Amino acid sequence: MVTEMLKLGADLYHWLDQLEERVAVLISADLAHTHLKTGPYGYSNASGPFDEACGEWAETLEPRPLLVRAAGLVDRALSCGFTGLVMLHGLLEAAGQSVGLTLREAWEPHLLANYHPSYYGMMVAYFTPASKTLS
Repeated sequence: MVTEMLKLGADLYHWLDQLEERVAVLISADLAHTHLKTGPYGYSNASGPFDEACGEWAETLEPRPLLVRAAGLVDRALSCGFTGLVMLHGLLEAAGQSVGLTLREAWEPHLLANYHPSYYGMMVAYFTPASKTLS
């Protein structure tokens, strides 16, 4: 699934890049749904590490936390938003590559929040172009 979502993100970037309009991409990505034993999906010890890995990715744009660590936990963490984050990674990476930059050269990550105030985790992050060529 990871490979397919990365490709979808890259394909989406190439489609959006052809538009004359400026586009903002918003990904709704609930994190682990298994933080509370009393929640609808019960508790999993994968929930904390999964949310932490997603937060590390959003803070650094290093691929390993999302594409390896979170990917290895998602089936137990029960996150419906994981696929959207992987797709976004593919989109951001393709945008950087289109101007000859790596993902981390092309984008500045901003993680604002990564909490689980209820049974599921929530994260707020945004990514701004680090290069004028992406503006």
